[in-house]
Amino acid sequence: MSWKSLGVLAATLAFCGVAMAQSGKADPFVGIWKARVPEGMPAQLIVNFPAPNGYTSIRVNIQADNKNSAENHPVVYDEKPWATTGGDLRKISYKKIDDRTVQRTQDREGKLTIDTEQVSADGKTLTITPQAGGNPRIFDKQFSVEPLGR
Repeated sequence: MSWKSLGVLAATLAFCGVAMAQSGKADPFVGIWKARVPEGMPAQLIVNFPAPNGYTSIRVNIQADNKNSAENHPVVYDEKPWATTGGDLRKISYKKIDDRTVQRTQDREGKLTIDTEQVSADGKTLTITPQAGGNPRIFDKQFSVEPLGR
């Protein structure tokens, strides 16, 4: 994925602000997030844009040789499993804990894993913490979408 493509995604997110205009409140997860990764590791992006009852999340990995993979996660806060498309097929359910925290349960052929995704109070950092232990992954917001009229 080139930076030009990222610009197109950013423009798409800007237009998605219309979808949030009725609620008057931006979902803190909506936007473009870039992972903090050591140099030489694949770049990781999360692109979240508004959708009915939640948002659509596109997760992208970009290798140093510009090979990339992407996954599409429908994020609906109904706690029902939804199938992903793309590189890592599985079913994912989301439970909203509060305005800045969701619990994500992933089912890969019967093997369940759970993590928590939380946006910082200032809205600039997304932390994904595995429930079973391991290092949290930290993402910085690169682009935000605000409701119209703000």
